Amino acid sequence: MLKKISFKATKESLSLLLIAALIGSIVSFVAQLFIISAKNIYDFIFNNNDFILTFDIGEVSLNLIPLIICVPSSILVALLMYYLKLPRWFGPADTIYAAHHKAGILDLKGGFGSTLASFISISGGASVGIYGPLVHFGATVSSFIRRQTFMPKIPHDIIIGSGVAAAISAGFGAPLAGIIFAHETVLRHFSMRAVAALAIASMVANYSATEIGIVSPPLLLTAIPFEMIDILTSLALIGPLAAIVAVIFMKLILFLGTIPSKIYLKNWQAPIVAGFACGVCGMVFSEVLGLGTETLMSVITSEQIIGYLFALLIGKLMLTSICIGFGFFGGIFSPALFLGGVLGAIIFHLPMTSINPDLLSVLAVSGMAAVSSSVIGAPITAILLVLELTGSYEYAIAATFPIVICSFITSRIFGNSLFDKQLISRGVAITKGREQILLNEVLIENYVDKNFTKLSSKTSIDKAVKLLTSEKTTEGYIVTKENTYIGKICLLSLVNKKGLNLIDYSEKKPLIIDPNTSLLSVIKKLSNFVGESIPIVNKKTNAMIGIISENDVLKAYLEISEEINQIEKH
Repeated sequence: MLKKISFKATKESLSLLLIAALIGSIVSFVAQLFIISAKNIYDFIFNNNDFILTFDIGEVSLNLIPLIICVPSSILVALLMYYLKLPRWFGPADTIYAAHHKAGILDLKGGFGSTLASFISISGGASVGIYGPLVHFGATVSSFIRRQTFMPKIPHDIIIGSGVAAAISAGFGAPLAGIIFAHETVLRHFSMRAVAALAIASMVANYSATEIGIVSPPLLLTAIPFEMIDILTSLALIGPLAAIVAVIFMKLILFLGTIPSKIYLKNWQAPIVAGFACGVCGMVFSEVLGLGTETLMSVITSEQIIGYLFALLIGKLMLTSICIGFGFFGGIFSPALFLGGVLGAIIFHLPMTSINPDLLSVLAVSGMAAVSSSVIGAPITAILLVLELTGSYEYAIAATFPIVICSFITSRIFGNSLFDKQLISRGVAITKGREQILLNEVLIENYVDKNFTKLSSKTSIDKAVKLLTSEKTTEGYIVTKENTYIGKICLLSLVNKKGLNLIDYSEKKPLIIDPNTSLLSVIKKLSNFVGESIPIVNKKTNAMIGIISENDVLKAYLEISEEINQIEKH
């Protein structure tokens, strides 16, 4: 028997690793194809000297191409949402919820539709990122593969995490950051199975990306030597300023996301507003459109005028918030890196910074890491990302200081990340952990005991006492022939009582629970409950489903706790 169990466990583990490798290769190929296609389309349209249409107003020359392209692109995104009948676009927040959800199911139509929408948006000039859509695509592919009938039974959270790790690994060329990001932001626990599967997926994705070689990691930097003492003051300043930028950025996205409904725009109509905003802004300041990778690299590697840097910071902050809030869909990771890099460059210009021009890249990279770590809620990932992108231990140590300060401030002012806030606004208490989520998902109707003492309103008191005594219970329930709930009777209230009307002795305000109530809500209600059992009654029809005892609720809680223990420890 022991050999059979060992063989089964070995088979499941090998299957998990093989599937993780398969997911890594698929996600890597699609991620590279996505990146190179979107980048080439964007460059052909917006960075093509032969593709310019100007309009002069006095001495000001406006390029009409952004307006001509951004608005139709946003209309395509709007029509896609209308055609797919989606309530909103799907992203990393949905990936996190799926990993913590008991069923682990991702909306395939919403997931793949959102990936297509982000491709249109990025190619069409939206001021959004590319990594968030890739992360959700990786998770959606994983969920799709897991649903196939020929697939063995494997943990949904690990397979979703494998897709996420592969997406980050292939997109950034940073396999270690991919592994840690999937654990830190999505799974939020470490286990031997999870580490092994995610490592396989991430390494395979990175190897495939290297061998296929369609794209090279866009943010690879050459590290320069420096003395930490020269930038310590600047790093200390980056931390709180990065927190301010991150909090404003996240709050602005959430606030602007509420505007369409307030001005009576349907969800599919809102992207057109963002497309128009991108078009108008792009006519005069095209640097804030698209991913902004080339602009960011120029900010990191060469000195810019401080006024220009402030314009980049404010322009990107506003335009990305409008795009995300109004559904001209894309990610937030790239814009967060952009904002942090520009912030670091601004701090480089301050008087207390050393005049050594080589320190610009150190401060810009530290700013990138600080802002992005708070926006996505992954400080360890940000440190590793700096290490892998620069190959410099000193850069990683320098970035750690502002990352810690920024994450500490934003976690107390705003929350762990934008993704967590999005989930909380949807009623998912993600910050309280997997246990709270499962307790809130499980309905009490799954634990109802349908064997209870039924009494009629015409039952005499003596007969009720005998019936309760014979069934060795202290509580009974008055119901009609159609099983409609009337009242609850306690044996102690009938002792030495005279009369024929049983209803007169029913409890005045008994605790009644609807079958669709979550287990978590029942546990909270039981804190002040005294008695043997609680009636489970459908509030719409008043039909009595059964009863639940404190012991039943405790058993249900222990089952879920054990289930979570199996997920997080094995």
